[in-house]
Amino acid sequence: MKACPLCRERKGKRHCPARQAAICSACCGAKRLVEIDCPADCRYLTGAHAAGWDGIARDHQRDLRRLAPHVKALTETQQQLSFLAVVGIAGIRASRRELTDALLRDAVSAMRQTVETRARGILFDHVPDDARALAIVHELAEVFRAKDASGQPRSPDDRDLAAVLGALDAALAATAAEGVGGKAFLDTATRLAARFGARPAAAAPRIVLS
Repeated sequence: MKACPLCRERKGKRHCPARQAAICSACCGAKRLVEIDCPADCRYLTGAHAAGWDGIARDHQRDLRRLAPHVKALTETQQQLSFLAVVGIAGIRASRRELTDALLRDAVSAMRQTVETRARGILFDHVPDDARALAIVHELAEVFRAKDASGQPRSPDDRDLAAVLGALDAALAATAAEGVGGKAFLDTATRLAARFGARPAAAAPRIVLS
């Protein structure tokens, strides 16, 4: 029996459809929907295996606490943009394994300042403190772009975008203050994006903020 390809320590006993390999139960429980892009029909996400993973409910509540206080005061349009941003951040994280919360916050802060400056009628691109975050700024901008009926790119109103970026900035700062790791918010974004992705495409993802 081969070793788990994720930890390379324990023996792989569970077939992982996402990795197309046998992984150990410890990695399956700790890394599902975080480092592993689990398909919705994976049998380890439901039934007895899910009930045996006591981290599910705890992570769900923690994820809500990290995001809900910062988006609760936003308008419905802004909340929908916030959830779009969370899904987009999870996508960026998947393609950039070196991404950290600090790097993401540097990008979000620079983009927020640029949008706020533009809303005052001044065109000036604020640059992140860390040069590596510049590419993240460009990818975040793409997350918020959509195409109208004619196929032309369209971005949200700067006032809405500034409010959303401010909420993300605050959420990142609050998560950093927890002192629980350099990718804690990214883990939250990944788990939330997985939950949003389980909904029908026509339904806007929502979080219960009570």
